[in-house]
Amino acid sequence: SSGINAEYGGKEGVTAIHKVFDWGATSRKGLLLFVDEADAFLRKRTETQMSEDMRSCLNAFLYRTGESSKNMMLVMASNRPDHLDWAINDRLDEMVEFPLPGLEEREQLLQLYYKLYVSDLVEKGDIEVEEFDVDSVLRDIAERSEGFSG
Repeated sequence: SSGINAEYGGKEGVTAIHKVFDWGATSRKGLLLFVDEADAFLRKRTETQMSEDMRSCLNAFLYRTGESSKNMMLVMASNRPDHLDWAINDRLDEMVEFPLPGLEEREQLLQLYYKLYVSDLVEKGDIEVEEFDVDSVLRDIAERSEGFSG
């Protein structure tokens, strides 16, 4: 597993990008490159807020992804796909939208998290929790968390 932190600047960031692609080129199985929060790193070059270091990193990324490859798959996640540079969009074969969870999905997520991080520990005797109406509290939190993704 390898990662590039978008906070790298200038030569460090550009070097890290090239290292990941060079490493991927040596793999017999190919490279699946996942870019989380892609809009933070691959945003439009026309934005005045982009530093020269970030622009250099974006250009290095664009250079390394400019041609189709059977040995590489690029997957990106973004909360703001409209902020991606147009050249990035040209490199995407498909865009899939995952909408924010509705009330029921948020409640299910909260129940899962409560089970994993609270009730399982209570059952083991690792922690103690005052008795309360769990379903009611989780429902209330779910109702208040509209717009949250989990």
